[in-house]
Amino acid sequence: MNTEELKNKKVMHVDTSCKLYENKNTGISFKIVGSNMHGGIVLSKKLKKELKRDLHIEEDYPRIYSIAIYYLIKERLDDFEVLVICGDENFTYVKRYLDLLFCNKKIYSTKKVISMGELREMTGKKKLKSYADNSARSYRKRGLKSLIRQQEGKELNLVKISYKLIRDKWEEINNILRK
Repeated sequence: MNTEELKNKKVMHVDTSCKLYENKNTGISFKIVGSNMHGGIVLSKKLKKELKRDLHIEEDYPRIYSIAIYYLIKERLDDFEVLVICGDENFTYVKRYLDLLFCNKKIYSTKKVISMGELREMTGKKKLKSYADNSARSYRKRGLKSLIRQQEGKELNLVKISYKLIRDKWEEINNILRK
């Protein structure tokens, strides 16, 4: 794929604000280039602590990142053709886990999934920032606040995520890998 082909496609960027291993809330969001469509997830410090204790996520952060991306984009598969994932975690593993999670969705197989590094190589811009960078920061800072306190600035399209949802997908991936 080259930059000319990319211009004619709907592109979705996914980015994080604060790494998963940091002792802070982590915001993960998507933004579609050329539109106002965005959404995000916030993994609270408390949730990450529970996941570390029970699932030992520190051994496999790309899996948690891909599970969060799964919940973020599963209802939006019709809205994009190219998915650009920032390199906050090892892209090879993130893509592999996403492929496992979406193995039953035929529409996902039509999507092109690339890393931010690949996009930088294609465009020739070494300092290209993710389109979702600022929205990820907004979701991290405002996503867990009450609705009244969230209303400053752009309205957030928060995707709800819980310990149980993450644990279920974690186990689903374990079961697929065991086969």
